[in-house]
Amino acid sequence: MSSRRQSPKILKKSDNAPLTRADLQYDLLASLFSDTNEVFTDPFPSQLDNRAARSRVTFRNLYVNAIMNSPKASKLLKDKMSDTPEFATHFAMLSLLTNVGRINTTMSFFPEMKTTIRTYHPVPALQRTSGSLQDAPRLKSILKALVYDCDSPKLATTLRDCRSRIDTGISPPTHIANLIFILANETISVSKLHFSGEVDFLDLFTSIRFSSHSRARAFLWLVYNYYEATAQSSKPLESDTVRTENNPFSDPSRPGERPLLEELTEAESALENVDPDDENEISEKLISQRMQFLAAQSPKEPSKVGKNSVKDDESVMSIESTVKSKGKRRGALGTGKAKNGKSAADATEGFVDHSTPIRFSDVQYRSSLYRSSPMQMRQARLIAAPMHRYSPYARSHERHWTNVALTRSPPRTLLEHAWHVAARTDPLADSDEEMEDEHCRNDYVQRLNIVCRLRGKSPTPEPE
Repeated sequence: MSSRRQSPKILKKSDNAPLTRADLQYDLLASLFSDTNEVFTDPFPSQLDNRAARSRVTFRNLYVNAIMNSPKASKLLKDKMSDTPEFATHFAMLSLLTNVGRINTTMSFFPEMKTTIRTYHPVPALQRTSGSLQDAPRLKSILKALVYDCDSPKLATTLRDCRSRIDTGISPPTHIANLIFILANETISVSKLHFSGEVDFLDLFTSIRFSSHSRARAFLWLVYNYYEATAQSSKPLESDTVRTENNPFSDPSRPGERPLLEELTEAESALENVDPDDENEISEKLISQRMQFLAAQSPKEPSKVGKNSVKDDESVMSIESTVKSKGKRRGALGTGKAKNGKSAADATEGFVDHSTPIRFSDVQYRSSLYRSSPMQMRQARLIAAPMHRYSPYARSHERHWTNVALTRSPPRTLLEHAWHVAARTDPLADSDEEMEDEHCRNDYVQRLNIVCRLRGKSPTPEPE
């Protein structure tokens, strides 16, 4: 069993607690993603600079391009990473921490998170751009979904699998994200074979006594050792391990050997991963946005929603909305009138600022007069009308249909009505709210007749 599951090396923080540079080991990540050695083979065509597959690239470009080639990466995310290199680097940094197992999968990084099973954490060092870092489960799913031709029909899951592929001339033996998953899962073996038990793989991403730059170089050496190994350039140490002789990240005085880890004093360690003042301000701003979003989602106090400025989890848009209630709904459902003589729909009408996009909760969306549905005005008028659950049996008086002015039109077939429903019906509205025309009633009657024929008997209970 991996030791990382038994140790406190996985980041766990309370809700709204920011991830600082020390938590991220930002200086280590900066050293990794600023390395300029173009020595890694990219198995995918580059979406960054249009390079062909199997070009030699830096670790940063290798990892970013792997994310962009994942089937789970949305087009919006890919476009944002292409347009904003800084966001692409920051997104890749957080993905790498998820890749090695440093980030807890209960963490989320966008303020408008609604679920209660995750905790929100601002990451000011990585949120200097307008992009969304999403949440840990999504990051992990993007990495897991990556498809590499050599991983078919069976994905490499151990260092032994990688060793077998290297012996058959397959290089790289797997894609970079999967290789890092393997190294993290076999951290004890990696520690014994390459670090003499001094540190394990996940220790490289925690706050230990060694410098960030030397830890970054050791990580790149280890990745290159397995990722670029070939049957001719490497020699086995054991049945499932390799050592590449021409590793560019090796110790200059010992070709092929792991670079030494530089030990720091306490004073020198204190100079690394220091949070600048502006990042503390960014953190406070993000927490404030989170609290405003939670207040806007509260069902008890919907009228206290002020101006919100949050980022969408996927579209990285800035959202500002002002919803001011101008009146309370009066009168019982079925009267259709308030005390002042106005309809209940008019009494609840509020002012909405359309200068920027607005995100509603499900309840707000269904009751809003401004949603972009073809049936929005017709459903708004029905709010004031007395509603009755539909029954296919004959009634002595049809009160349900006298409240709605219907225009008779030629009957539709089942297929025509199904197409109409799919193209015109509001998917967020309850089904009972959409029984406002004769076609819906005829559709239910036809369905009931078909069911009756299949059952071979009349409906139960008997018609009234």
